[in-house]
Amino acid sequence: MKNVLLSLGMLLLTVAAYADGTVLFSTAKGGIDVPPYRIPGITCGNGGRLIASAARLVCGTDPGFGRVDCVVKLSYDNGRTWSEREIDVACGDASLINNVKTPMAAAYGDPAIVMDRERNEVLIMAVAGCTVYGKASTNRRNPNLIAAIRSTDGGLTWQKPIDQTEAIYGLFDGGNPLDAAFIGGGKIFQSRVVKVGDYYRIYAALTARPNGNRVIYSDDFGHSWHALGGASALPVPGGDEPKCEELPDGRVIITSRASGCRLLNIYTYSNTKSGEGCWDKPEKATMDGLALAPSTNPTNGEMLIVPAMRNSDGKPMYVALQSVPTGTGRNNVSIFYKELASPDDMRNAKAFASGWDGCYQVSSTVSMYSSMDLQADDRIAFFYEETLTKWGTKPNPVCTSFPQGEGEHNYDGCELVYKSFDLETITDGKYCVNRRINRGKFLKAYYEDIVDSFVLAASQKRKVKDVIKRLPAEPTSAQMDAILEGEVR
Repeated sequence: MKNVLLSLGMLLLTVAAYADGTVLFSTAKGGIDVPPYRIPGITCGNGGRLIASAARLVCGTDPGFGRVDCVVKLSYDNGRTWSEREIDVACGDASLINNVKTPMAAAYGDPAIVMDRERNEVLIMAVAGCTVYGKASTNRRNPNLIAAIRSTDGGLTWQKPIDQTEAIYGLFDGGNPLDAAFIGGGKIFQSRVVKVGDYYRIYAALTARPNGNRVIYSDDFGHSWHALGGASALPVPGGDEPKCEELPDGRVIITSRASGCRLLNIYTYSNTKSGEGCWDKPEKATMDGLALAPSTNPTNGEMLIVPAMRNSDGKPMYVALQSVPTGTGRNNVSIFYKELASPDDMRNAKAFASGWDGCYQVSSTVSMYSSMDLQADDRIAFFYEETLTKWGTKPNPVCTSFPQGEGEHNYDGCELVYKSFDLETITDGKYCVNRRINRGKFLKAYYEDIVDSFVLAASQKRKVKDVIKRLPAEPTSAQMDAILEGEVR
């Protein structure tokens, strides 16, 4: 009851107008004496719950230059109202910047967030500590730290951060080791299909050096992690800030920031429970032929795949959404869309990267990072950075003995804006959200087409197709694994 009353007391005053959006975290409002904000993330739960996360840049810029905090705001009514005050998730302490015994506590930035779909549990993975990503002195012996921060009451209160640096870096020591890494800020993806034990699987994509992106997954909501594809896997060599999503058949897709495009790759399981499988070849998604071309000044964006119906003929399918700026610089954040109606639309990374159908422009001004998720009311929650406030440069607020943060740096931040859209608005009336889609029926056609393309003995083909025919409306990962057994890969 105490938590209920607390949550009701917090949900005041901030009313969202769907058309205009709501500024949840404001850099401009308080002037230079108010810390700037950046790195939006949003996750949606049952019953209209939304949690919006951000980095409060007390030092004015990234972790490694001083104090950075993780903060959230909550909504319990599909974004119509939000908590008036931000909730501190984890606050850095610049006084600890040179304390080698507690380096993690100096900063907590670039939050990546997920709310479990069956519980009030929330997980944030944050960049922590005193090192700067990209600096030569940041390496395996002096890495970017990775902190896990948890809530068990839907984001109202948060536990003490836990250091998971070695647990994650160590996954790759026997293959392609990491010198520097952090989890792409925004939304951590939770599977709709794969459940091993008590939790649906979650996927987090790493910005990493050297050699580009890696993907990790967890079957216990982030208490332990595994490398998707093994320690040597390099799904997107040269990729920058990434995100993960899941295709209707349970395959995992990574979408990564790059100049003038998004870099994509797809992971296909051979055994979902054990995580065994392989990555496809990375491909560029340029969205050629659309009215707006992807920006040459890249930022982090997000992919979301939603169950849908094509309004022209009532055909059930899925629609993929990808957010990215579309201007010549960091401006005009937009949402590209592509229908996933047949195997040809998503057979492999090359097929998925091509044939995008349209684009909806969200912002007509300076706009950068973005995050999105599907709300309980079937609207698309969209949380993004708009109107960069450039306060100029300021001296680094930590002591000058800290080697990474000496001198001056930019003191910039954004308005972090929440909006929500129905799918019809984004797709010019072509599609609507349809949660009642028969995923089994959709997958039967998909798998039958795939199996027909394999060179198999007639008896083997009949055996596999018999398994396909028995798929229920909501196939389990084990039932889908059965299709891939034997010679079918």
